[in-house]
Amino acid sequence: MATISETLRLNDAFSSVYKRYLGYTEEAQASTSGLMSTIKNLASAYLGFQGVKKMVELSDATTSITARLDMMNDGLQTTAELNDMIFQSAQRSRGSYLETANLVTQLGSMAGDAFSSSQEIVAFAELLNKQLVISGANGASASAAIFQLQQALASGVLRGEELNSVLEQARVITQTIADYLGVSIGELRELGSQGAITADVVKNAMFAAADETNAKFAEMPMTWSQVFTTFGNYAIQALQPLLSVLSWLANNIEIIGPLVLA
Repeated sequence: MATISETLRLNDAFSSVYKRYLGYTEEAQASTSGLMSTIKNLASAYLGFQGVKKMVELSDATTSITARLDMMNDGLQTTAELNDMIFQSAQRSRGSYLETANLVTQLGSMAGDAFSSSQEIVAFAELLNKQLVISGANGASASAAIFQLQQALASGVLRGEELNSVLEQARVITQTIADYLGVSIGELRELGSQGAITADVVKNAMFAAADETNAKFAEMPMTWSQVFTTFGNYAIQALQPLLSVLSWLANNIEIIGPLVLA
């Protein structure tokens, strides 16, 4: 049986160990809290940096589009008016403003001779966007079809690999051309090999089917992806003043650079 003095010594020993345990626990909690705080700060900084990076990239994209619109604009409207026409066209066709604007500028620079005006290019791009929605083409498929169609319009003839790609990626477009010419898809391939599907044929076929395209497009249900795309278009328009300021800063870096460093 332990004596009173032995019991007191054991109590003192346990008390000392417990106090040290509490000290280690408090230190661990403090270290963990500090680590978590550091991680949160780093995460916030990273997200903030990513936000700034995205905004700068968006500014670069819109600035590039405006410059290219300046070069292709036929002068029947200001560049701002042409830009607004593209925005309204993208909204009507549930397409991305940036992608539609790029399509218009590329058609204007690569295949401008196939169209009578900048306004006609915008109208063609809108019909193309709507036909892609009707065909169900999106993402890589839509991009491939648009690229091949641009190449064909630039060269003046739709045939070979370009025709095959459009047939595979967006058959509704080639069906529109076949209907305009009054031939089957098989016969259309033959005409393509003969170089008979000219840029004028492609353009006229799209515009001849405009009423039918609009009617079919109106029957297509709105998807959430399209909803977010149209909201994104509005956001770009709303951010335009800020994007313009960022573009100005980029073009006056020799002025603001020393101020930033200071």
